[in-house]
Parts: sequence; C-alpha cells; structure tokens
Amino acid sequence: MAAERWWAPTGVATAAMATSMTALYATSALAPFLVADLGLSRTAVGALVTVSFAVAAGVSLIAGHLIDLGGARRGLLALCVAVLVALLGASVAPGYGWLLVAVAVAGLGQALANPATNVLVAGAVPPQRRGSAIGVKQAGVQLAAFACGLVLPAVATLADWRVALRVSALVPLATVIAVWWWVPAAARRATAGSWWRLSAPTGWLTWLVAFSLLLGTGLAAVNTYLPLYATQRLGLGTGVGGALLAAFGVTGLLARVWWGRWADRSAEVAVALVWLAAAAVVGVLLVLSADHLWAGLVWVGAVVVGGSATAANALSMLMVLRHGKALGQASGLVSVGFFGGFVVGPTTVGWCADAGGWGAAWLVVAAVFVGTAMLAMRVRSASAQPKVAA
Repeated sequence: MAAERWWAPTGVATAAMATSMTALYATSALAPFLVADLGLSRTAVGALVTVSFAVAAGVSLIAGHLIDLGGARRGLLALCVAVLVALLGASVAPGYGWLLVAVAVAGLGQALANPATNVLVAGAVPPQRRGSAIGVKQAGVQLAAFACGLVLPAVATLADWRVALRVSALVPLATVIAVWWWVPAAARRATAGSWWRLSAPTGWLTWLVAFSLLLGTGLAAVNTYLPLYATQRLGLGTGVGGALLAAFGVTGLLARVWWGRWADRSAEVAVALVWLAAAAVVGVLLVLSADHLWAGLVWVGAVVVGGSATAANALSMLMVLRHGKALGQASGLVSVGFFGGFVVGPTTVGWCADAGGWGAAWLVVAAVFVGTAMLAMRVRSASAQPKVAA
C-alpha cells in the first residue's frame, strides 16, 4: 500500500508535467514542417517559444493561488484542457497568427503545472518520499521532449504536421483519465480565500524566485544555443548537434531523479543548490573551452550543465514543498522566475553571440550561473534549513 501511495500520485504528477510541455515541444519538433508549409522564419519559430513562456510567467502570478483555493484536481484538469485546446487549435491553424494563439493557450497549462503537481505531492506522498516524487515528476518535462522528438516528426513525415499534433492530443486525454481516476476531488485544498488577494514573496522565497530567474536564464540559453554552437563554431555535424542536445536532456532527466532520491535522505537542499549552480559554471566554461582546447569537451560541458541546472530546478521546487505554506502560490512565484528566465535567456544570449561572438555569449552565461550560485547562498542563509512539513 505504501508503494501505491508513493507511485500513483507521482505517476499522475509526472504525466501532468509532461502534458504541460507537450504543445511547446510538439511545435519545436515539428518546426521544419511548419517552416516548409507556412513559410516561417527562424525568428517566427523562436517567437512561438517566447510567447508560450511569457504567458506562463504572467499567469503563474495567480495560478498558484488559485490552486491553493481550488485544489490540485481542478488545477490538473484545467491544465489538461488548456493543452488539449492548444494542440487541437494548432492542428487547424490557417496561419501563423493562430499558431501564436495556440501556444499562448498552452502557456496556461505550463503555469498550472508546478503549483498543481506540488500540491498533489504534498497531499498524497509521504514526507520521506517527497524528494523522490519531486525529482521524478520534474523529469516528466524531459520525457515530453524525448517523446515529441522521437514520435512526431515520424508521424508528420508519414502524414503531415497537423495529424502529428492531433496524435499528440492523446497525451492530455490520457492524463485527464489518470487525474480523474487517481486524484481525489478534495486533494489538498487551502482554506477559504479570495482569488485576487495575493501576497508578495518575502525572505527566503524572494531569494528563491530570483535564483530561479537566473537559473532559467542560463538553462534556456544553453538549451537553445548548444547545437548551433556545436555546428557553427566547432564544425560538428547537425546530427551530432542534435545528439548533444539529447545528451543534455537525458542527463537532466537522470539528475532530477537521482538528486530527488538524495534529498529524501538529506536536509541540506539549500546547500546543494549552491554546489549545483557552481557546477553549472564549470560546465559552461567546459563548453567554451571546447573551442580552444578540444571539441570533445563540449560533451562533458553539456552533461555537467544538463545535470546540475535541471537538478537545481527540481530541488528549488522541493524547498517550496518543505516549507508547506501557501504551497500553490509559492510554487507559482518560483515558476514566474524560472519561466521569466526562459523568456529573457535566449534573446539576450543570442544578441551577445551576434554582437561579440560565441566566446562573449558563453562568458555571459557563465556569469549568470555565478550570480545563481550567489543567490543560492542567500537562499540558504534566509531559509535556515526549513523542516519537512508533515
């Protein structure tokens, strides 16, 4: 029975995290088909990602508070509906404008994902298993990327990209069934309150939001430009660039699961954030050194950054869970920072690469992770090692 209590809600949370990113990763995986069919530029494709994360960041300001009031089940169902509407809407979009609307709707699902799944884990997973649960459910993001990249281009080649998007709509439908079956209607709901009454983050949470902003900025930059750097600067093939990104993603998946299990046995989560951010700095410097020493270092750097930065994201969510106060709202505010970094990071670092070259761009990313490590130290001192909530 204990295993069921741990795995069932964790499985639902993992499916929900994967669902929340399905529309975005489907769009990315099908980008070559969208470009060929609709005549989109690379800037237009990038804008789809920016719009999605911008909406997610904005809606996250209130999404978590609504989860506190309405409960995890309602939030998860709303997430699935938003993604389903986005995927089906994109599949019938007559032009680029409607695609933008579709990914904007998908941003609603992204905003609901962390607050709803965190509230679910807090209410349904035993305290001694919550670190593992957070690590596994955060890995759902990487699972969505892997599945979309593996399946959808093949479907689009056999049929077309619109059919591929409709096939991907099976993901939110399956998650709806899982939520309906496994998540009780009263899954951890906060006491009565008004949806418009929000409180600003204070103390440790303020620093954690700032930490997440810089972490998201650096992670998004590496995620966006690693394949391009490998092909343009290091002279590697496009297939190798794609494999590099895959290694980055798989390492992140494994790291989130491993560090989540580690957190179940340790109260030093805030300390781990400092070391993980510092490791990300080292990883970026290895990526930069690949241009001057040996091209193979880019693989080492990708693995180090992918493992450390994504694990830091998972552990930041665990810190919110362990405090256990206004859990949905706190999760939403941390998501605001992280999603905001994904809006800022690619554009800023891309401009640095255009203006000063790849060396300048990677130095900026390294500086961002240095700032992340410094903020992690502030999080550590302000949080004073919070106790696990019962």
